[in-house]
Amino acid sequence: MKIGLIYHQFLHAGGLENYLIEFASRLQAAGHELHIATSRLAPDVATKLKAQWHMLPRPPVATLRMWHFNRAATKAIKDLPTDVNIGFGRTTHHDMHRAGGGCHALYSKLLPFWKRYEPKNLIELGLERRLYNSGGTRQFIMNSARVVAQIQGIYPGARDKCGVIYTAVDTNVFKPALHRQSHRSLVCRNLNTDPEKPVGLFVSLSHRRKGLDNLLQAWTDIDGTLWIAGRQLNKHYTSMIERLGLASKVRAIPPTNQLKDLYQAADWFIHPTLYDACANTVLQSMASELPGVISAQDGAVDHVRDGENGLMLYHPTKVPELRTRIQDAFAVHEADRIEMGRKARETMLPHTWDAHVKEWLSAIESLPAR
Repeated sequence: MKIGLIYHQFLHAGGLENYLIEFASRLQAAGHELHIATSRLAPDVATKLKAQWHMLPRPPVATLRMWHFNRAATKAIKDLPTDVNIGFGRTTHHDMHRAGGGCHALYSKLLPFWKRYEPKNLIELGLERRLYNSGGTRQFIMNSARVVAQIQGIYPGARDKCGVIYTAVDTNVFKPALHRQSHRSLVCRNLNTDPEKPVGLFVSLSHRRKGLDNLLQAWTDIDGTLWIAGRQLNKHYTSMIERLGLASKVRAIPPTNQLKDLYQAADWFIHPTLYDACANTVLQSMASELPGVISAQDGAVDHVRDGENGLMLYHPTKVPELRTRIQDAFAVHEADRIEMGRKARETMLPHTWDAHVKEWLSAIESLPAR
């Protein structure tokens, strides 16, 4: 099959990009011919993917790039020699679209007031409205049932066109440590962490949206260590840690490709996000047998059964509830925590890449005629 993939950049920049590169490589390995329309391409990605590349112009003015790429992609798609075209970003006309980032109309409400009215955000909101209401796309694929409900509730044009294909997780990479106690002791020693106290792991590239402000406030009464992995802490957070007297209980970890080592060593994954479509980190931590305290504002809660394979956090903005939920987690007996972790991994095992690609191909074959 000849498959077109439409996204403005093919480089290792974040969760969506990494997913897309892996998805493309899996399609390629299955024998499909890829035609990729993009504006930015990393050399290593070009080497990895033996695709037909259709490079579209990228304007110098950042504010207009989304609008310009959609305009260029809409024209380019008409000439692609493909059986089906799939969009992954703020493009509006293709056969299928994967809403990996969720609903921007909801996410936008979490932005600071002044950012909501910046031209870039207004353009993004306009493109999302056009995507779902213009009729230019035949099928929408979401990565969680929560996002389906959000999109259908806001955009009438999408109500009969939505389906769910859950994100794949590589359980051969994200798995429990063979010797957890020795591994945990080593990581704790490297991070200057008391191994006798419970450890919570927070992973984020967008600290404000992921709920770090509330988490730090909650941690003042938590008897344990918080590992913060991902984006480097700015002055706002370093000052907050100092002001709250958390310096001895918080370890900031520089950006790392070895998240799996942290998943294997921590006791709980702490995820008080204000909005996520379906965070890869939740799926990866679960696959690593790390139970979590997971915000109900993340579509990944489709996979969480409260008290069985993790704990649900229903109101992540309420600091007392967040604090209590973490204390509940740290009070779980070790044998019960281990069992929760085992069930978390068991939940993730069916979501292989092979199964994921098979679901996509089935969805493509089920598309209504153009």
